[in-house]
Amino acid sequence: MRADEVFVLRRLLVVLVVLGVALGAASPARANPYWRVSVTVAPGKASCTLTWIRDYYDGPVNGYTVWVVPQNVLINAPQTYRKIPVTPQSPGTTKTVKVGALTKGAPYVFWLEASFPSYFRNGPITMQVATTRVCVPT
Repeated sequence: MRADEVFVLRRLLVVLVVLGVALGAASPARANPYWRVSVTVAPGKASCTLTWIRDYYDGPVNGYTVWVVPQNVLINAPQTYRKIPVTPQSPGTTKTVKVGALTKGAPYVFWLEASFPSYFRNGPITMQVATTRVCVPT
């Protein structure tokens, strides 16, 4: 390699290092897609309480729906669901929803569905953004 080529490569390396320091380290990739929401669930007296935080990067949310999904379904029996509409909270704040009228000792999971405005078609877009662990009311 000629001396002028070495000089150019060293200058390029310095520029890349300075640029890397100026931009900062890359953040690690998230395990979940950006639209996933972390929901905790706690059992109560014939109820379960769901709690989540709406992140700032969740975008505009028109509303949430909590699906109550019983887990003690018999073989070949129809699955029943109950839907509870929830008003969205401001970004960065916590939302708590108490789901009552549940059967004591019966296992339940809850699905959180978010409704987002659509800019490319008529009507909102809805997608499931969380599934809870099993909750067994006391």
